[in-house]
Amino acid sequence: MTTDDGAATARQAAIGGAFVHVGGRAIAVVCWASTPILPALAVFDGLHWAWSLFSPLMALSGLVIWSDAVKTKRDTARLRKSGRPAVAKIITAKRVNPGDGTADVSVLTLRIGGAGVPPFDATYTCYHDERYRAGASFKAVVDPSDNLFTLKPL
Repeated sequence: MTTDDGAATARQAAIGGAFVHVGGRAIAVVCWASTPILPALAVFDGLHWAWSLFSPLMALSGLVIWSDAVKTKRDTARLRKSGRPAVAKIITAKRVNPGDGTADVSVLTLRIGGAGVPPFDATYTCYHDERYRAGASFKAVVDPSDNLFTLKPL
């Protein structure tokens, strides 16, 4: 595998604990449970019918939140089971202002490798931190079967 192949197949894992798994699913259920409320209020309580158009948005939001919670749980479990320790060296670091009023993010180009982990290049996006600069190294956890990785401690 060349480094270009690795960069194309490397994927930053979504990592989270029990709160993310249970909390995300609970929020999704609340979204789904609230879906019939606005149409019911439009029919039985005189609420303007246009408000009922938010129900599909709530259903879709619940689906997105649920799928994110499932993905986070799957990635975390997989790296805990078959992840190997590695070292991620920052090749380039770019500070990006998302433009929506939220905190700046860092987009890092990494070279990741270690014992049992063939070297590959990857992109990592996270909240900006002054530690993220070219040449810095961090601990990583990698599933070498498809280069699923994280810099977050498990």
